[in-house]
Amino acid sequence: MPDTTHIPAGDFPSKAPVHHLDLEAEAHKLLEKLPGHRRQTRNLAREAGVSVLMMAMETGDILKDHATDGVVTVQLLSGRAVLASENQRVDLLKGHLSVLQPGVRHDLTAEEQSVLLLTITGGNE
Repeated sequence: MPDTTHIPAGDFPSKAPVHHLDLEAEAHKLLEKLPGHRRQTRNLAREAGVSVLMMAMETGDILKDHATDGVVTVQLLSGRAVLASENQRVDLLKGHLSVLQPGVRHDLTAEEQSVLLLTITGGNE
């Protein structure tokens, strides 16, 4: 079995060639912390230039006009949210995946309390 080429820094899974994450349990942890805050985010994994994050957002929370240098995927796990980019407005639906190319400016709005899974490429960690 090959060795892990990069030991993630921070609060990530321990060194192993394969990681299995319980997304429902991770979402529950974020939602427990959410009351009184507009957003909670947790890095689930970071390996070889790919970051996997989970974000819980309160109703009405907006991540305004931002972009990354890498490809971004956005998947709604629960709730209702809107992704606006390049003169498009997409109602995110559970089980759907949006893929944004590097540098695409976008907004993300929680229409109701929502949990999203984000993957971002780029970087050295």
